[in-house]
Amino acid sequence: SVPPGWAHAGRVDPGHPVQLTFALRQRGTVHLARLLEAVSDPRSPQYGQYLSLEQVKDLVQPSPATLMTVLKWLQGHGVQDCRSVTTLDFLECYLPASVAERLLPGAEFHRYVQGQRSLVRSPLPYTVPAELAEHLDFVGGMHRFPTEHKAVSRAGTRKNPELARALFHLGVTPAVLRQRYNMTAGDVGLLPNNSQACAQFLEQYFHQADLAEFMQLFGSGFAHRTQVDRVVGHQGRGKAGLEASLDVEYIMSTGANVS
Repeated sequence: SVPPGWAHAGRVDPGHPVQLTFALRQRGTVHLARLLEAVSDPRSPQYGQYLSLEQVKDLVQPSPATLMTVLKWLQGHGVQDCRSVTTLDFLECYLPASVAERLLPGAEFHRYVQGQRSLVRSPLPYTVPAELAEHLDFVGGMHRFPTEHKAVSRAGTRKNPELARALFHLGVTPAVLRQRYNMTAGDVGLLPNNSQACAQFLEQYFHQADLAEFMQLFGSGFAHRTQVDRVVGHQGRGKAGLEASLDVEYIMSTGANVS
């Protein structure tokens, strides 16, 4: 269903480009879950022995049969403009709407607008050929809309100081979290090979400038980093999203001084 605030603007032209993400079936997920528990459990002999990205790739990358079947299917419809991630389990492709509708029977691509924002989605469910069902988990970019967050209106608070005081609450700040976890100013990353990761989903992206400003406001009580050293994959410019920025900011506040 179309979320409130979004208006239907008609079906897109057949040649209009759409961006789809094909989630290929992973292997080794049960083993990966066990490893995750082991490296996170202080009682395990594997505690702290985290996997590199290449090791994760070796575990979860799709089978040769899955890769071959999906690529052959896409190429058979003339889809060439695709990019894969390191682990080979997600394939981001750009293709005309008419091709996408032939590729995914049942889908129809329509434009939706909200103010200056515009995106293309299918209001109808899609299908894939039976021979693809065991090789694909889902196709992203079809139905979901970006998550909306309501901002508190300041118009009423200017007229009503009592309301303003009642509504004003910083909530959970890095200082609150660090205190709850009994972390002192000395509980920060000190080794150059320390690292941590955060995934971005649903067309949301963190923004380096937001992170720097956040740390200026809330990071005075502990050593910290003001930027992410390495971004893996596509980083949308000008599309900084609230959730992605908050995730990165709070991870880098709790796991402080680590990029």
